[in-house]
Amino acid sequence: MRTVGQILREERERKFYTLEEIEKATKIRKELLEALEAGQYSKLPPPTFVQGFIKNYGKFLKLDIDKLLAIFRREFSEGAHPPRILDSFKDPVEKKRFKLTPARAFGGVILSLIIIFFVYLWIEYRFLIGGPFLEVNQPVNQFNSSSATVQVIGRTDPEASLSINNQEIGVDPSGKFSQEIKLSDDINTIEISAVSKSGKVTKVERTVFFKR
Repeated sequence: MRTVGQILREERERKFYTLEEIEKATKIRKELLEALEAGQYSKLPPPTFVQGFIKNYGKFLKLDIDKLLAIFRREFSEGAHPPRILDSFKDPVEKKRFKLTPARAFGGVILSLIIIFFVYLWIEYRFLIGGPFLEVNQPVNQFNSSSATVQVIGRTDPEASLSINNQEIGVDPSGKFSQEIKLSDDINTIEISAVSKSGKVTKVERTVFFKR
């Protein structure tokens, strides 16, 4: 009885296909196709892979796949033909391990510079179109105070000009500020304003109730 390899080879030759053409069509390496046609199973990977090769090869040649696999199972003996592990099946994870090359390192540096550049543009854009950052931590809005003074504490852009109720207040190098404000009425409105160098203004208002 003919082997599965003989059937594949004879059909390939009958249809005038070369092994190179089969390799290109099935994505099975030529050396594996040669071993399959010669029945040299010791040069092939485990049976599961071989059956996959037979399916692809037979499908391309338009042969009966079930018949080919039945012939293969009959002729193949795990003990008589122990498969060897080909180099291409060894350490697949190792082959995919990332390797840092000069080209990749250079590409990484360029990518980092591009990201930094666009972040800078975004910051500048925000600075030009919007008012400066302004955060008031104390007092909270509608704060009830039993004292005649209240401490206004917050943070803004270090380069911004800050004023509280139209009185200019200094900020430290990090943009933080703290100022004591006198309460004169039962209901006091405290207006905090930050002005950028481009003239953009950000305002925050706090209402403080003075309970005598």
